[in-house]
Amino acid sequence: MGLFGKKKEENSELPPLQFPELPKSVPSFEPQSGFGSNDVEQIKNAISMPSQRAMPEYFGDEKPLFVKIEKYRDVVETLKKLKTRLNEADNILDKLSNLRAEEDRELAMWQSDLEKIRGQLIEIDRNLFE
Repeated sequence: MGLFGKKKEENSELPPLQFPELPKSVPSFEPQSGFGSNDVEQIKNAISMPSQRAMPEYFGDEKPLFVKIEKYRDVVETLKKLKTRLNEADNILDKLSNLRAEEDRELAMWQSDLEKIRGQLIEIDRNLFE
């Protein structure tokens, strides 16, 4: 025994569609005699000016920007990578700066040692040839 019984057969024919008569002439959009030319100008100006209430302000003149979530995530990931690389470059520059300072100290010590040796040689030379 089935759960659903047989459907009653309904008449599947629809009555024919009836369309209204279309007008024979095209309406004119010229100002009617009830409107003055000043009224028409006011209406045109009101329509042509954007309403301040209708358009919300977004950061001055900028319009809202819509971005796909995937692209936003890609940009965030790229920014994270850039920050990491920037920190690495900063660390490398610090190390290079420290190495350069150490190198400068070493060169200054060598310079002073050479000056001492030069002074001692001059002293020996004076003692020998006097």
